[in-house]
Formats: sequence, structure tokens, C-alpha cells
Amino acid sequence: MSFKFSVLFLMLFTLGFSQDFKVMSFNIRLQVESDKENAWTERKPEVLDLLSYYHPDYFGVQEALPEQMKDLKTGLKNYDYVGVGRDDGKEKGEFSAIFYDVNRLQVLKSGTFWLSETPEKPSKGWDAALNRICTYAIFKDKKSKKEFMALNLHFDHIGNIARAKSSELILKKIKELNPKNLPVTLSGDFNLTEDTVPIKTLSQNLEDSFYHSQTKHYGPVGTFTAFNVNEIPKDRIDYIFVKGFKIKSHRHINDRRENLLYPSDHFPVLVELSL
Repeated sequence: MSFKFSVLFLMLFTLGFSQDFKVMSFNIRLQVESDKENAWTERKPEVLDLLSYYHPDYFGVQEALPEQMKDLKTGLKNYDYVGVGRDDGKEKGEFSAIFYDVNRLQVLKSGTFWLSETPEKPSKGWDAALNRICTYAIFKDKKSKKEFMALNLHFDHIGNIARAKSSELILKKIKELNPKNLPVTLSGDFNLTEDTVPIKTLSQNLEDSFYHSQTKHYGPVGTFTAFNVNEIPKDRIDYIFVKGFKIKSHRHINDRRENLLYPSDHFPVLVELSL
């Protein structure tokens, strides 16, 4: 085999088995009719368009009610999901599910645990106002045959103790559920800014993709808009943490709908990662 042919073969082999992933975290805002023009029934088509356009290899959602889960499942081509409702461990309450491209990824193991003193069953933890959950999956990339772990969550919006304890629980669960020390992504709406102790706890153990990207962050710094299109958000409360991945790019997607309103009250976080 000639040198030129060997180089060409290697290039084609590498391209054919790309280990790059597009990963998204997206709080889609639960269905509330009082949101009026921002209600899910009004936003749904453009949320589906956004997801189809960027087509992440997998993405975590927050605040997704059962009907919204059905809308995402039926409205997106070649996606399935793992996850359960936070209120009963089945179909009741909000999901923090992980959707994945079935053509790209295979689920080897998955589950959901509660951010509480009793993570194995539906429960409200510490001083939290609501049940909170984390869904996880061990994926196998069908192209490269590599395995990795993905987790997705939604921290409580009230309980300071709950958020601190949840960060500790997450790190404990990553070690417990990932004995092979596979690469990890942790996505979610953490309801906290980066100067808080729980986020610092995570940042000391995992890489905050906002800061460790090979390229400068693209888009507004903040992620929570409350649907206000007249102000640029300053608070970054949605994150994607990683371990064992190279972070190639980081973006907050501030695309608007046809009526110039936002698809949700949070900007999606999109990262490109490489194993």
C-alpha cells in the first residue's frame, strides 16, 4: 500500500467514525395557558423546528410535562428518550428526560434518581419546594463503538440546602453508576449562577463547558429570559458540565420565533464535544 493511499485511507476512516457530538440542554418551559402567546401550544412548532435544525445527537429537557413529552417524541424524527415523571416515577409530573438520535446512539443502561435523601424513590429532598430528579443513560456510539455517560437534571428553585446537597449527590452518583470511569456529560437547569457554592462544587470536579471550549463562547452570557425580548439576560443558570470530552464549541441559542418572541423562557445551551 503506497504512502499516499495509506494517508487517504486513514482520513476516510477517521471521517467515517467521527467521535464528535452535538449536545444540548433545553428548559422548554412547561405548558401553562396563562403564558398566552408564549404558551406551549403556540411555541411547540418552532421548538420542534429549532431542535430539528440543530439536531443534537442527544439533548436533555427540563420542565417537560407528559403531553409535551409526547409532542417531542412524535414531532422529532429518529429520536427516542429515557426518563420518567418526577412525581410517580412513571408518567406523572415534569420530566428531565434525555432524547437521543437512535441512528447514532444505543442505550446500554438508563435510570432516574431523585435529588433527595431517598434517591431511589419519588421524594422531595431537604428544603426543596418540589420533587427534583436526575435522569441518566450509558450510551454507546454506533459509529465509534465508544461508551459514555450522560446525565440531565433540574435543581430546585427555592431550597438552598437541597441544591448544595444535590450537587454532592450528583458527584456521588456519577462514581456509583459509572464504575468504568466513562466520559461524562451533565446538563441541566441548575437555578444557580456560577458564583454559588453548589456550582463551584461541580466545577471543581467537572469542566464547565462555558469556560473550557476551544472557541470563544457564542451568544448572550445569560440563559434565563422569562420571555422578555427587550432585555439581554445576564443570569447563566443552564449548564453543560463534562469530564473526559474535549469541548470544541459552546453556544447559547437566542433564535426567535416568526413573531420575534422566544421559543422558551430559557436559551438552549449547545456544545460540540469530541471523545
